[in-house]
Amino acid sequence: MKKFTVLIVDNQVDSRDSLAEILASNDFLVETAADSEAATQILLKDNIDLVFINADLPSGKSFSVCNVIKANDRWNNIPVIFTIEYEEFSEVREIYDSGGDDYILKPFVWSELMTKARIHLELKYSRQMAKNMNQILETKVAQRTQELEESIKKLVKANKDLEILEIAKLEFFNLISHEIRTPLNGIMGSLALIDRFDFSDQVNRYFSILDLSVKRLEKFSHTILEASTLRIKGKKALILVETDLVSLIRDSLDQSLAQFSDKRVQIYFRNNTTKSNLTGDLKYLTKCFVAVFNNAIKYSPNDGVIEVIINNEPDGYLKITITDRGKGFSKGSLDNIYNAMGNLEGHVDQNIGMGLHIAKLIIDAHSGFISVGNLIPTGAVVEIRFPGN
Repeated sequence: MKKFTVLIVDNQVDSRDSLAEILASNDFLVETAADSEAATQILLKDNIDLVFINADLPSGKSFSVCNVIKANDRWNNIPVIFTIEYEEFSEVREIYDSGGDDYILKPFVWSELMTKARIHLELKYSRQMAKNMNQILETKVAQRTQELEESIKKLVKANKDLEILEIAKLEFFNLISHEIRTPLNGIMGSLALIDRFDFSDQVNRYFSILDLSVKRLEKFSHTILEASTLRIKGKKALILVETDLVSLIRDSLDQSLAQFSDKRVQIYFRNNTTKSNLTGDLKYLTKCFVAVFNNAIKYSPNDGVIEVIINNEPDGYLKITITDRGKGFSKGSLDNIYNAMGNLEGHVDQNIGMGLHIAKLIIDAHSGFISVGNLIPTGAVVEIRFPGN
């Protein structure tokens, strides 16, 4: 174990020697000095752990020694204990003013002296350990901070690269969409001209299939471009206006029913709201609801029933619940419901397989939520929540 080195500064030989003897007998290493100059030399050459100073050194040198110790960065952590006569008790305040840590009265009570010495040494090394630990922690923090800064730089670069990639992707989709629509316009124009002539029913059927496929391809190119724009720009792609949700849903229902008029689906619409305004993009919101209603009508049986309910939520959101009595979502559909072409079902020309995918993108851009599920024994339910005004 480490042996502690104690410096005794005392011009009185008997007092100095008796204190040195008791400290040495308690396994301390002892250095002695008769004056401040000798004490300073010892401090310069040795690692001192504790200092005892006689408060009665000539010319007030006791307090100057203490001042020198506490003013030096190498020594200021060394505890300084003054030894004083009882009649010098009035000097206690000056002891603490000079930076002294403690004092002990003469004649010494050796048990008290040893207790004070050990307490101050423990305090010193506890502070030193805490300081060392702080330095270690500061080093670790600095290291982790540097690593974090490097990670942030890499993340920022990756994010910029991703933004460039997304912009390039959008430009690519714009180009593809344009390149698809250009020949499609020629085909659609030609089909419109051909429609003026009389052909056999078989030829007309072929032209009808061609016309339907061309329109579907044109719609698909437009939809994929919108989906890419929403994925890249999010809310920035929206033209926000205040709108009435009830009117918007009624208009969307009318559009969907017109597309699937042959199914003769009945709609039960219930508006339970006291406030139904929200801020959103009218074009995109209509597209969202048309996609959801198209999906519900498509999978409903003929003469089926679809229920649409709007409620105000306690948190300020508007909740729209759409239920149908169709066959519900398959397990594969539920796992991939929001992916492009994620319905995993054969789709008809009015539904190009991206309906719920683009609906989810629109809802996300409006800070809303969508969830889907199945009813028991049959049917499906879609819940959409938008923040209301």
